[in-house]
Amino acid sequence: PAITINEHTIQPSSSHKFLGVIIDQELRFKEQAASALAKGTKYMLACSRMIRMTKGIKGRWMRRLYEGVIIPKMLYAADVWCTGLVSKGKGKKFGGRGARSFSSQMARVQRMAALSITGAMRSTPNDLLLAHADLPPLQQMLCNICHNSTLQMATLHSSHPLQKGISSAFNFHANCNFERLKRHSSPIHNLFKEFKINPAMMETIEPVRHYPKWNPDVDIRIAKKPEEAYLEDTLVKEELRVYSDGSAIEGGVGGAAVLMEGDKMVDKRRLYLGRVEEHTVYKGEIVGMILAVELL
Repeated sequence: PAITINEHTIQPSSSHKFLGVIIDQELRFKEQAASALAKGTKYMLACSRMIRMTKGIKGRWMRRLYEGVIIPKMLYAADVWCTGLVSKGKGKKFGGRGARSFSSQMARVQRMAALSITGAMRSTPNDLLLAHADLPPLQQMLCNICHNSTLQMATLHSSHPLQKGISSAFNFHANCNFERLKRHSSPIHNLFKEFKINPAMMETIEPVRHYPKWNPDVDIRIAKKPEEAYLEDTLVKEELRVYSDGSAIEGGVGGAAVLMEGDKMVDKRRLYLGRVEEHTVYKGEIVGMILAVELL
């Protein structure tokens, strides 16, 4: 019923947007699915204007746009509203009909992206398009997204508010050998029934909290010029020092780190990421920092 406050009448709504997800009163997420499909189509059409057969960006950049922009926009919070699409084709008894319908509509967006990436004819079979565009099937992409989210939930600490509900969802399906369906199942129940991940068998990631005014014990220095770096190295008084760097040389990107004790090199780490067409120098810098932490 409607609510009246100070002569203002508030009409009830069948759905509401919360944290970017449209939640309806029956928790079927039909409005969210339609909104995600419209958003994916909109971004795909906008990106397709940048690529043509004779001019425009190359296919590999179109593939990056699809994976880095369109997919995150279209499948945002897919582990909440898209859990019914993970188990595709189970028949009418388990609601597979609607799942197949919306999954096929999202596959059209992926086909548009594959045509733009490869520049193939519109009559090209979909399997051949995805193979040449180096794109996984949409069903596999949905499964990977939901599986990663389930793994992240399974590694939550016992103090996390969701941990109790996660353990309860897994234990419910484990007791019935993952065959029984909960009458009013939540997205968490659907995920743990599908992937059968036991939170008790997973490594728990301990949360790290620091006081807002906390200062690290490690002194980080970044020289702007090679001359300044050489001068700091000659004047430094610390016994243990770690140097890290990332760069692009001869068409390749990588990172490296060296652990020094006085004038003696104790250990070193190097990692080659790949060609400059696939990686950036910024990624090499981050890899160098990670290698430096591993040396410590």
